[in-house]
Amino acid sequence: MYHWRLERCPKVLSKRASFIRFKRRPGLATSMQMFNDLFFLMIILQALFIQSIWLALGRIARNRYLEDIMHFRSPSSLLSRYYGWRTDSFVNAIAEGVMLEFVLVASLIGFSLLLASLEALFAQGFLVLFVVVLTFLSSVQLAWRIREITSAENRITDSIGPTRDKIGFASDIVDNLYSQGEMGDGRVWFALFRMSQRQDPVGWAIRDVLLEKSKEEQERMLKRSAAQPDSEDPTTGPGIA
Repeated sequence: MYHWRLERCPKVLSKRASFIRFKRRPGLATSMQMFNDLFFLMIILQALFIQSIWLALGRIARNRYLEDIMHFRSPSSLLSRYYGWRTDSFVNAIAEGVMLEFVLVASLIGFSLLLASLEALFAQGFLVLFVVVLTFLSSVQLAWRIREITSAENRITDSIGPTRDKIGFASDIVDNLYSQGEMGDGRVWFALFRMSQRQDPVGWAIRDVLLEKSKEEQERMLKRSAAQPDSEDPTTGPGIA
């Protein structure tokens, strides 16, 4: 009996050891799964954070740039000059998208090195690729809008440039847009105010027409505000979307 127990002892210990290892593995697997889920979420939050900063800076820069060109001033601040550079051409918008991708990927690499390792980032390769592609599509969408603005500028230049009565032709374009009210194409308004910064006959003609229209609008607003009660807000003209 004693020898039988000694012979059975290693087998029992082996079974218990394997049972203990079997019990520990699910806990380790669960921890790794929780870490992967958390890392997955942090990558998404990091990408959203970078895009939110980019969108916020773009919105601030756009407002400052619009304020400058609608008052017929050259871009006066760094953000205003940056937005002017971005909207100057389709190539500049694509270049900005490439720089945004570089910043995004670099931030994800630094974030993964800070929390785990590059292997953890490579393990989420599909997610990283999805985030990069989604960000690139957002940049391409913005670049396409800028291409439409530059196309509108080219059409206006081709229309006004050859004519002798540049002011009359520019006035027809502005009156047509103004008659459409809020339905007027904001891209064409934006193109007109951008072109008013140009130091050539086309730019000077557009600038004179926009200045005259601004004076007429101010006089009309003053008359309407004097005729209406103070509690009512005067109607504003079309803006640039």
